[in-house]
Formats: sequence, structure tokens, C-alpha cells
Amino acid sequence: MAEYKYLHEKRKRPHQKEPKSQERLDAERGKFSFTEINGFKLKEVDWEVPPLQVRKRKRAQFAKIRVEFLKELGRNHEAELREMGMSEKDIKQVKKGTNPNGYNVHHKFPIHGGGQNEFSNFILMPIKEHDELHHKVMDPQVQNMQTGDKKKVIIPWTDDMVYVSPEKKKARQNAAIIAKAANRSR
Repeated sequence: MAEYKYLHEKRKRPHQKEPKSQERLDAERGKFSFTEINGFKLKEVDWEVPPLQVRKRKRAQFAKIRVEFLKELGRNHEAELREMGMSEKDIKQVKKGTNPNGYNVHHKFPIHGGGQNEFSNFILMPIKEHDELHHKVMDPQVQNMQTGDKKKVIIPWTDDMVYVSPEKKKARQNAAIIAKAANRSR
């Protein structure tokens, strides 16, 4: 009898998903190996998915409120915009109420979870960091939630209205400590 010399191996299909990593499985359960991401501390909130019509109405309102928020930042937070790395051209756009390329106004507590269109719930930040907040922390926890669903969710949180990178935040804190120590020694 002739030996069969061909071995059939299943090839990976492009539409087949990779198995979920342990990190992703933990994220879906609200378990993270970090307490901070991109300078945002992790905070537990009550997440409730509002009805679709409410979400649509809030998103439509957001378009108008975002313009006012950006104008406010342009008037009263120009130094922070510069510190974030914005050019003069970018700052002029902000003063007119438009997003400069590469930046988003982000809901810290998203509309999908019951968040409001209030200045205290907004932050202007780079798109890359914004996307990481969603893809690494929030999306895995809420991906299967439907209208009316409620649960405790961990979200990244900061009180800042303009994004400050963790490196700049740390440098700012160190400068404040040094200044305080210098004042004490006088």
C-alpha cells in the first residue's frame, strides 16, 4: 500500500477572528493591569444605555455645544492649547469653534452610557489618545449592551478640559513641588 504523502492543513481564513487575548477578556470584565491611561485615572460609573432617540437628540445637540466649548477654550485656555502642541493656525480654528486636524472633543462620560452635553464632561484631546481610551477601556466593557441595559463600568476620567500628556502633567507637578520647597526655605 502506498504511503499518503500529502498532509492537509487548514488555512486561516481572513474573516476568522483571532482568539481574544487575556488582556481583552479582562477588559471586558472591567479588570485592568493599569490604574491610569494617557493621564486619565480609572473611575467606576453607573452606565445605562439611553433609548436611541435620546442618544440621537444628544448627538445633534452636541454639534452646537461643541462649537461653544471650543470657543471657550480659545478664549480662556490658550496657554493650555499651546502646551498641548497646537500651532497658531490650530488655535485660530479653536477660537472659531472648529476642531483642528488631529484633535477631537471627547465626552469623558459618553452619551451611550448616559453622559451629558456639559462643558465639565468635555475634553479636547488628540485623536490617537482619544481612540485608546475607547478601544482599550470602554468598548470592551460595553460592546454588547443594548438600550436600557445597566451595569458598573470603569472609564478613564480627568477634570481637565484640555488634554495634558502624562509627561507634561508630571513635569508640572514636579515644578510645583520644587517651587513650594523653594518658598519654604526662604
